[in-house]
Amino acid sequence: MNTTTRPPITQRQRAVYDFICKRYAETGSGVGVREISESMGAVSPGASYCHLKYLEQRGYVRRTPGRANSILPIVEATDGD
Repeated sequence: MNTTTRPPITQRQRAVYDFICKRYAETGSGVGVREISESMGAVSPGASYCHLKYLEQRGYVRRTPGRANSILPIVEATDGD
């Protein structure tokens, strides 16, 4: 049984995470902060960056600093029970 769980996230953070997962499933590559901002209807990337920082700290996404479009979802493993 998988006993590791990630902390809960807000609806807005869930929307960001779902967008990242959807885009990754469609293209097989990561997304950038600007893409996420556009999907949220945000004027600047600042709000998206705050959501991404939280998601990364809690194990929902991973990023490679210094690389464009490097935000990837981390999918929780299940044990199949």
